Parts: sequence; C-alpha cells; structure tokens
Amino acid sequence: MSFVYLRRRDWAAFAVILAVAIAMYSVGSLTLKSVKETQLRDDAQISAMRWAKTFDHHSQNVRALFKDRQTLDLAQSIVSDSQQVGRIISYELYDAKDQRFYSAGAADWQPNENRATLLDSPLTREHIAARIPTTRLHTQDTANGPRRYASVVIPFYFANDYLGSVMAYIDQTELNASFTRSFGVIATVTIVIFIILTIVSFYVTLLKSRERWQAEERVSYLSRHDKLTGLANLESFNEHLGSALEARKETGDHLAAIVIDIDRFKEINDALGHEAGDSVLRLITERLKSNIRDGDFVARIGSDQFALTLSSIKRPQQAATFVATLSEALSTPLWINGEKISCSISIGCALASTDAKEMAILMRHANLALARAKAENGNSYTFFEEDMDAAFTKRRDMEADLRRAIESDQFELHYQPLINLGKKTISGYEALIRWNHPRDGLISPAYFIPLAEDTELIVPIGEWVLRRACMDAAAWPKPLKVSVNLSAVQFKRVDIVELVKNVLEETSLNPSRLEIEITESLLISTTGKVADDLNGLRDLGVSIAMDDFGTGYSSLSYISSFPFNKIKIDKSFIGAMINDSAILGIVKCIIAMGRSLGVTITAEGVETLEQSRILKRLGCHQVQGFLYSRPVSARECVAQIRDPRSIVWPGRECAETAKKIA
Repeated sequence: MSFVYLRRRDWAAFAVILAVAIAMYSVGSLTLKSVKETQLRDDAQISAMRWAKTFDHHSQNVRALFKDRQTLDLAQSIVSDSQQVGRIISYELYDAKDQRFYSAGAADWQPNENRATLLDSPLTREHIAARIPTTRLHTQDTANGPRRYASVVIPFYFANDYLGSVMAYIDQTELNASFTRSFGVIATVTIVIFIILTIVSFYVTLLKSRERWQAEERVSYLSRHDKLTGLANLESFNEHLGSALEARKETGDHLAAIVIDIDRFKEINDALGHEAGDSVLRLITERLKSNIRDGDFVARIGSDQFALTLSSIKRPQQAATFVATLSEALSTPLWINGEKISCSISIGCALASTDAKEMAILMRHANLALARAKAENGNSYTFFEEDMDAAFTKRRDMEADLRRAIESDQFELHYQPLINLGKKTISGYEALIRWNHPRDGLISPAYFIPLAEDTELIVPIGEWVLRRACMDAAAWPKPLKVSVNLSAVQFKRVDIVELVKNVLEETSLNPSRLEIEITESLLISTTGKVADDLNGLRDLGVSIAMDDFGTGYSSLSYISSFPFNKIKIDKSFIGAMINDSAILGIVKCIIAMGRSLGVTITAEGVETLEQSRILKRLGCHQVQGFLYSRPVSARECVAQIRDPRSIVWPGRECAETAKKIA
C-alpha cells in the first residue's frame, strides 16, 4: 500500500503520535525507575528493622551497650544473634555523640559513602529526632562486596533518652537485579503493545486516507466526466479545445470541432423507456471511441449531444472524410434487448483554420452547422458556411424583436369563419394571430410561431391569444364559437386546464362556445399528461378539435384514445383531392369515419367552388377557406356577423364533380 495517500496533516499527526510515544516512554522509564528505587528503599528499611528487632531480646542490656562502650562481650552476644537475620553486609554502633564504638561484618568491604556525612545530614538528624530510620540507596563498582546496597540508620531510645544509633548496610544486588528484570519485562511489553497500537493506528489511518483519496479522486473524476458514458463532460471538453487551439498556433495544423446530436432521442425514451435510452447512449459512445483517432477528444456535452475535436489535420478534406465515415458508423441500427432501433444522427462540423480562431466562435459555428443538418430532417452532416452565421444573426434579431413585441403589445387577432355546409350559416370563427411589426407591418404566424415555440415565448403569446379571443367572442351573438390553437409547449409549461378556467371566468364566456385546437405532435410527445389535460378541458365544457388531421403517423389510434369533438382535415388533402383519386379516397374515408364516430368534420383550405361541392357531397359538416372569407380583423368580423352577405354561398353543382364522387 502506497504512502502517497497520506497528506501532510497525516504525517504531522503521526509525528505528534511518535513524540507522545517517546515522551510516554521516557516518563514511563522514569516512573519505573522511581518505583524501583522506592521498592528497594522500603525493602532495605524493612530488612533493617527486622534485623534491629534482635536487639529487643537484650533490651535490658542495650542501654548498657550504648552507655558502656567497653561492654564488648555483651555486644558480641547481640551481634551473634543479629547476624542470623536479613542480608546484612555489615553494621556499626554509634553512641549518642555519633562516635563509632563498634563495627562488624565483611572485613574486606567498605562503603563508598562517608559515614560521618550520612550521620550528620539534616535528614538523618531529623529522622533520629523523630525516632524513625533513615534509608539511602547506593551503587558501588568493586570487586569485593555488593554493587547495589542500602544504608539504614536506626536510632535507639530508652524511655525518652537517646542512646545512639546503628548503621546497617544491606545487600540489594540480587533484589535490584530482580526488580530490573521485572520492570524490564513490563517496559518491554508496554513498548510492544504501544508499537502494535501505533502500527494499527497508522494502518487504519492509511486505509482511511486511501479511501478518502479515492473518494476525492472519484469526485474529481465525476466533476469532469459523464457518469453514464464515462466520457469527458462539457467543462473538460472546453478545456481541451482551448488547449488544442493554443497548440495549433505552433504546429499550423487544422483543427475541427464536431457536434453530434441524436435525432428524436426523446421519442426513444418515451417509447422504450429510459433504460433503453441509456443503452443507446452507451452504444453510441462505444462507436465514437472506436472511430476516433489517437489525439482526438470526445465528450458528452448534453443529454443527447456529443462533441469531438479533430487535431493534426493536414488538409480540410481529412475532416470531411472522417465526418462522413463517422456519420455512417453512428447511423447503423442498434440492437437493444433484442430489438432493432434505427437511430438517426445529425452532425455539425466547423474548421478552426478557416472558420474561426476563438473557441466560443468555433463552437457556435459547429452548432450552427448542426442546426442546419437537423433542419434538413436530420440523419445528415453539415459543415459550417458563412450564410449560416447570417441566418443565426437574423434569427437572434427576430427573437429580440419578438420579445419586444410581447412587451409592447404588437399582436392582434384576425378571424376566419367556419361555415356549416348544410345550413349555409356561420358556426364560429378561428382566431389567427398576426404580428403588427412597427417596421415590417403585418407578419404571418408561419414566420414567427416556430421561433416562438423554440424559445418558449409561445407561452405568453398563447395566453394572450386565448384571453383576447375569449374577450372578443363574448361580444358575439350566441351560439357562435371561437376556435383557439394551443401549442404543445403550453401544455408542458403551464397548467392548461387552470389557465382556460381562469380566462373563461375573466371574460364571462360560456365554455361551450370555446373550442381548443391541438395538433398530433402534442399527443406524440406527452401522452399521459395530455390525456388528463384534455379530459379536464372536456369537464369544463370546452370542445376539443384535432387540427391538421392526416399529417401524423397514427392519427386513427389517437381519435379513439382522446376525447375529440372535431377533426379538421389538413388543407394539403383538400388542395390535392381534385386531381388525385387516392387523396380523394382518403378524404372520403376521413369524413365517413368522423360521421360514424359522431365527430364533427371540418375541411381546411377550401379555395374553389369545386372543392366545396365535393365536400358537401361527401357529407362534410364544416368548411373553412379563402373561398368563403379570408381572415379579417376583429372589427371586420363583427361587421361580417351582422351582415353575412359577404360570405360566398355556392349554388349549382358541377357535373364533373358528381362523376368523380360516383
């Protein structure tokens, strides 16, 4: 296990632990030494006192012994008894004036301390006065006698009369060695235990440091990489691209930035689930890794977007060849859980050598190229061209104008009548927004609505349209309806049921006079939520119409699944049915299906009498188009309601039409 995981503060902590260990060892050693000295001193004093008790057998003669220094026979008798006790090396008798008058013991051994010094010390004098022994420990290097011994001064009193003292020397060499061995074992065991604890502590700290280091490395890795694919993230990509742009200044090579987008990735998630979507991203990642060259860099920069840098490109054609090969590799069908998925890819590419030098500009150009590729129905690749920048600038300016239009109320509503073919009356009007631009005049919604949906500005615009249309319709005679288009973005971003409810209450419009038009794209994107919203609108009493019917992928299934009151046939079918019998058959089937389901059928884009007569023959309920009236302003709409003679009411039928229908 490497020590690189330990940080400076870990080493500092271990240095403190080591210092504490050394200090503890030193203190422990001193403590043990002190304990040993105390034990030796106590043992010497006990041994001396036990030996001194032998004098008690001659208590009647002790006074005479110390008083009469010539009574040596008596001393010999006492000495003869006392020598049988303890580890006495030798002893000396001193009278009350501290004059030695007798000594016995080893003749060839002499203590290394001066006897007078021992007797005259303040401590000894204090102890003699207190009638307690004085014990000292000594060490001596000599060939004869013990190396470790103790001197004990024992005072003798008769009543309150001080007679003198005995200085006994006690051999403690063996006892000292025994204590040294015992304390050595204790010290060794203690040191070993402490070393083990220190090593364990060090190892545990090392493990924790390693785990912490690995966790920090993991956090650092995740902060710079995508968790799902393991690729670098946007931050890492930007750093690499910046470094690559700097490096190419020295080499002079070309550098390409490539942005890759999975077309309709959300549909894959919605249809197959997020696990399948994650599998798609992993497989795309593997294909990217297997197709890039050494020195290239790949990253995931969005939920369904990847980015590449191509370095060391000698000729721009190399980038074109690489992108073409990559596009083919990524567009190959994928197999997810045994199911084949056709995944289309859009790629945008920009060259730093000719298109841009700064990273932000280079990436903007690559994204503009990607936007062009996706605008061309995706599954293609595009290189940046100068006109793309101009188109981007124009779009940006128009977005700014659109925001100002919302703030300064530059919109107005026009209304186109819905004609009841059977009764030849006006059933209601469809509200159509116009942008009254201060410079360009009235602008068609086809020009600005797609941008409003992309930028989500359609949310405030759509709310304004709904409120304005309901206010105008509230002034019309009953039971004329107003039809308002709602965007899929509105359903995603706001509570549409609550919004419609509040607007109806504000404008006092009867819910039965409001018709909400939606397109099939809304149903494809968020089926579950939309179904709840549509049912909620129906509960309010609002009618629901499917606009542009026939242009989607599975319109028939939606008709049976959602609560529609009306189907509006797309104008592309109406315009083509006269010259195309197949289209005419489709229109005939739609009308028959609607009538069988009890759903109102409205044909959009009716511009000729012949189209009107065909639709009437087929049993179409309503028509709408320039044949009857172009969209008119709110004021003109009111005038038209009061005097409907401006509406075209077709009379006779055409023989050619009758033949086609038959």
